[in-house]
Amino acid sequence: MRIASPLAGARFAGVYRDLPAQLAGYWAFLVYALTHLRVLSIGPVRAVFHRQLYFTGIQGAYLVGLLGLMSGALAVTQTTALVGANSDLTVRVLEWTVVGELGPLLAAIIIVARSAVAIATELALMETRAETDNLANLRIRPMDYLVVPRMAALTLSMIALTLYFQVVAVAGGLAVSALFQNAPFLIQLGRFFEVITVADVFLALLKSFCFGAAVSAISCYHGLAVSRSLTVVPIAAMRAVIQSLLFVFVIDALFAYVRFVL
Repeated sequence: MRIASPLAGARFAGVYRDLPAQLAGYWAFLVYALTHLRVLSIGPVRAVFHRQLYFTGIQGAYLVGLLGLMSGALAVTQTTALVGANSDLTVRVLEWTVVGELGPLLAAIIIVARSAVAIATELALMETRAETDNLANLRIRPMDYLVVPRMAALTLSMIALTLYFQVVAVAGGLAVSALFQNAPFLIQLGRFFEVITVADVFLALLKSFCFGAAVSAISCYHGLAVSRSLTVVPIAAMRAVIQSLLFVFVIDALFAYVRFVL
């Protein structure tokens, strides 16, 4: 299998955009990135990785933190409004909803809205300007320089932002609970640590890893699977967002089935 075959497959599927070809393209990009992480040790590639990490992870942290605080407070206030002051139930609701579901899901939606659009648009513009061909002429593999660092940075950012969302949401929810239910914050925090398990955190972070891998592969794929026309750039961004959201919800449903049914 040639090194550039995922990129060639993306261009081929850009003409014949059927679902099996897209799924094969997503998988090819994902496998390529996982098996070529060593290129991150190269200076220019590492610089791309750092830029993507800054844009996706650091610049997106304020929005994730704000939504986390609001989600935790909303979960507590709604629980209190429905069942009254029940600190034990409040702690369990935070564990079920914030840690298990809302944390990974909302972090993924935010990253799709910000980074999936940006990556697909940037790569599509580069493809329409034949910059990928120029890289190949310089004996620089476009997949190594353009795809691997972006996929690695987005996936790592997804995991970090999910954990950040969970911490802020739980802290905010317990703080609101302390105000409404007259229960000391530290006591509720202790109850939360009694309820949550390592398996809960691991499953949430594993889910966020799957989200990140899927979103990054889809975004890079649709960014490069375009023809040489500027009119296809917004179409690539739109397809990246739609397919990313679709895969995020499908993966979330699979994890919910494993967690609650099996």
